[in-house]
Amino acid sequence: MSAPMSSEVARHYARVLLDTVVAGGAGEEHLERLATGLEEFAASLERSPELLKALMSPAIARPRRARLAETVADRILPDSRLGKFVSVMVARERSEHLAETAGAFRAALDERRGIVEAEVVSAHQLDERDRASLRGAIEAAFSGTPRLRFREDPELLGGFVVRIGNRIYDASVNRQLSRFEEQYGA
Repeated sequence: MSAPMSSEVARHYARVLLDTVVAGGAGEEHLERLATGLEEFAASLERSPELLKALMSPAIARPRRARLAETVADRILPDSRLGKFVSVMVARERSEHLAETAGAFRAALDERRGIVEAEVVSAHQLDERDRASLRGAIEAAFSGTPRLRFREDPELLGGFVVRIGNRIYDASVNRQLSRFEEQYGA
């Protein structure tokens, strides 16, 4: 499945971070390291609910919470803008959006790179020829480089379903049978 929908706050902060580092002359390698670092920071919040609780606690002074976030981020990705970025989010009481900001940053970076995230669900595992054919069709339709994830669903009788963002392209036998029933009242 593609990344979950992010809030407007997360998308805003992700876009600000991306625009800032790009304007600062960061190359693709640095952008990828930053995306990975932000994802690791989000994972650390998931692994340690106590950390997120501390970052959101009104009992801890805001500057201290911001320094804590910066320290954790600097351990993940030293000498980067990651620490300063997460400390700003915490200082602005946006800690609850940190994890989803990682996904929003990856999505913004993918968009900048022309990468299209897609999930392909089929009744059985697709062979390389079918995968290549789907990749080519998605690439042509969306003028981007597809990042495909494949999974099987035994509920499908045949065919496949492709999900790209909030769009669903259903070429399954199940859908064809449903259309037949709708049209002919079977």
